[in-house]
Amino acid sequence: MMGRMAVGGAALAGRMVLAVLACLTLAGCSDEPSEGEMRTVVENATRRKLEASRVPFAQFDVFRKQGCVNTKTQPGQYDCYYAATFTPQAGTPPLTVNGKGRFTRKNSSLLFEDLGAQPR
Repeated sequence: MMGRMAVGGAALAGRMVLAVLACLTLAGCSDEPSEGEMRTVVENATRRKLEASRVPFAQFDVFRKQGCVNTKTQPGQYDCYYAATFTPQAGTPPLTVNGKGRFTRKNSSLLFEDLGAQPR
């Protein structure tokens, strides 16, 4: 009797592993940018823009992905919403910006187009 339970348990465990692998495979195929990827490209764009105006910028204090929608015009292109908090200058209160950007995968990189941001 014990042998049957062990075999049944092993079969169940094997099916569970296959189900988890299938889910991971499907999730890995999505072109939608992760929160970390979005943060990196938005921070880099913000840094370039501010430093061109001679305003130092290190990084966001907080960055949150709020959601993405697949654009209908080009496969693999997403319009995404985010909230980014940073301190514009030392000694000033933090500023949170709600932004929208277009993210497109090209080759092995993620391109970002700023579609507007509003301070809150």
